[in-house]
Amino acid sequence: MLVLPPPPPTEEPDMPPISKWRLVILAALVAAPVLFLLGLGCWWLWQHPDIAFIAWWPMAGCVAAASLLSWYWQRNKQLLPPPDPNPPMEWTDRDREAWKLVIARAERAATIDPSRLVVFQFYVDTAQEMAQEITRFYHPRAKEPVGSLTIPEVLAVIELAASDLAEMVDRYLPGGHLLTIDQWRSAPTYANWYRMGSMAFWAISALFNPVKTVIRYTAAQLGVSQPMQMLQDNLVAWFYTAFIHRVGTYLIEVNSGRLRVGAKRYRELVNQARAAAQPKGDDRLPADSSGAAAAPQSDEPSTNGAPVNNVTITVLGQVKAGKSSLINALLGEQRAGTDVLPLTSEITRYQLRPASVGSELTLLDTVGYGHEGPGPDQLKATQRAAQDSDLLVLVLHGRDPARDPDLKMLQALHAWFKEHPELRRPPILGVMTHIDLLPPLLEWSPPYNWQRPTRPKEKNIAEALQTIDDALGKYLIGVVPVCGAPDKVHGVEEWLLPRVVELLGEARAVALLRCLKAEANAGKIRKLLQQLLNASKQVWHVSTGQSPMPPGPPSPK
Repeated sequence: MLVLPPPPPTEEPDMPPISKWRLVILAALVAAPVLFLLGLGCWWLWQHPDIAFIAWWPMAGCVAAASLLSWYWQRNKQLLPPPDPNPPMEWTDRDREAWKLVIARAERAATIDPSRLVVFQFYVDTAQEMAQEITRFYHPRAKEPVGSLTIPEVLAVIELAASDLAEMVDRYLPGGHLLTIDQWRSAPTYANWYRMGSMAFWAISALFNPVKTVIRYTAAQLGVSQPMQMLQDNLVAWFYTAFIHRVGTYLIEVNSGRLRVGAKRYRELVNQARAAAQPKGDDRLPADSSGAAAAPQSDEPSTNGAPVNNVTITVLGQVKAGKSSLINALLGEQRAGTDVLPLTSEITRYQLRPASVGSELTLLDTVGYGHEGPGPDQLKATQRAAQDSDLLVLVLHGRDPARDPDLKMLQALHAWFKEHPELRRPPILGVMTHIDLLPPLLEWSPPYNWQRPTRPKEKNIAEALQTIDDALGKYLIGVVPVCGAPDKVHGVEEWLLPRVVELLGEARAVALLRCLKAEANAGKIRKLLQQLLNASKQVWHVSTGQSPMPPGPPSPK
């Protein structure tokens, strides 16, 4: 069989450039009739001043109504979306304190002369002042706080803030993509010209008909000029507030060390975390009989092996509090020892993905502490686990009234995270176990409605939860009751996992901070070695008489 070769590709003929002067002629011919009718109408109204005076009022009323509505809607933050004053969920307590400085500066926008808000240099100076203020908040003892930032980090702040503001202008400002710097700078001049021309028009009109001119001028000032000026001031203040928020956000991020990964990778991790926070039914993997499922493959795993959409939960509590039984109930099989004495001498790791959660969970089972509280080694191990965790679960025996050991553990964790303000303390959820042992002992007929108790056991469950809340509620985000005993498992699917789902957003926020920090720390040496290698190649080419290698795009991280 004879196979003919494919024909050579035909080259597209070069298209002639667009003839701009022809387009101008066509546009002029189309606009000419409209301009002729507009001029003829103005001339006719000028010849008939009584009719012009009557026709002016509905036209001015429409413009005044539009101006008043625009000003009213913008003042009530209904015309343009107001910048969100709430800090991101993943920020630490120290970041939230720094955010208060940003909010305070944004609130002072109403006291600034509107004419300054259209000066480009004013925004440059404001950004520099904010950089000094926020950086000094994070480094109060530094002589030159900004000097501790690297050049790539500063460029990342500029890139991220500029990208957000450009997207905002494209979305909410019609024709904003055509606005030039010269036009921005000339805006006050154009406004002054308009006011001068308007005053000249009113002065000339007053020569022919002073009474009607005074009436129209007063109505125009009250109904059009003042609302329009207030609307312009509100719009400029809106942009200034958005500028303060965006620049302030990334200045906090850079001083927290989270922009060391670069602007591109930062965007990827943040978008990945936000996408993981969205509930998606098709993302859930079918669970097997044990309740566990295979872990999904993440496109962008973090350096420490934990993707952003994975949630790590550390389980801690006293000896015989029911940690192993709780983990067994979650796993659906006897995979953790439940003997009288703890079997593990270090942290044990478990993987599962319950169908009701729709996200992979990593359980870190810590060694239980005794009635005297956690020892130094146990405390250090728990601190390390908490640092790598997104959610902490404190297991509490429902029949054991001794809460001092748990209080010591919570206080120690609280103090440790306070000494490390760069870390975000994960939320701590209390789980009260052994509810089957609460009186009446011989009764076990779930489900139990402990939120609205009517039966004796329901009332005892509610009282036990209230006792725990009184003793430890300062450090806990909530307490849920469960029973992990074999053949009596209750409360895991009903109360515990739904509460975990409610906390997934906050837990993933903690996971995002872990990923950003892990990648920033791991990429330092690798990037330095890559830079040294590139410099060596350039030196070799120059020393051997070859032309230097042209700079290419940055290599992917």
